[in-house]
Amino acid sequence: MQWRWARNLMISFLLITLIGCGNDSALEPPTNQPNGDIDLTKISTNSSVSQHHANRAKEILSHYQEITTVKAVNTDKHMLIAIEIQHGKRFQLGKIREQLTKQMKKEFKDLKVELSTDKKIVMELEKLEKSIQSKSYSKKKLERKLKKLIEFSKEQT
Repeated sequence: MQWRWARNLMISFLLITLIGCGNDSALEPPTNQPNGDIDLTKISTNSSVSQHHANRAKEILSHYQEITTVKAVNTDKHMLIAIEIQHGKRFQLGKIREQLTKQMKKEFKDLKVELSTDKKIVMELEKLEKSIQSKSYSKKKLERKLKKLIEFSKEQT
């Protein structure tokens, strides 16, 4: 009976030690090469509102191997970024979101940046990106739509 207890204690100690020695960062450091498997669409900057910042954010985030999809849209004052990550990294979702939000806010100090990992926001931003590409959004309409999506993303978190 004591042997089983001692064995279980050793196994528990070994597991705790291995978990404690894990990498503190939830993200792999970005590589110099963009992730080839990522779903990334660059938006033409010829629309009523330049999407240069959104395209730059997509370029930065495309270097993280954990990210599978990046969608982003910006106005003159706001930017909404939505990402999807690999299924195996979902346990670290909070930490990943926090690290990427800090990085994006640091990179785009002149914009109010919101980062979401919500699938619904990803789908809505994809629709919005396609509408911007087809030039069917005026500047005011884009600002209203983005403001609604930002409010919705805050409700989800």
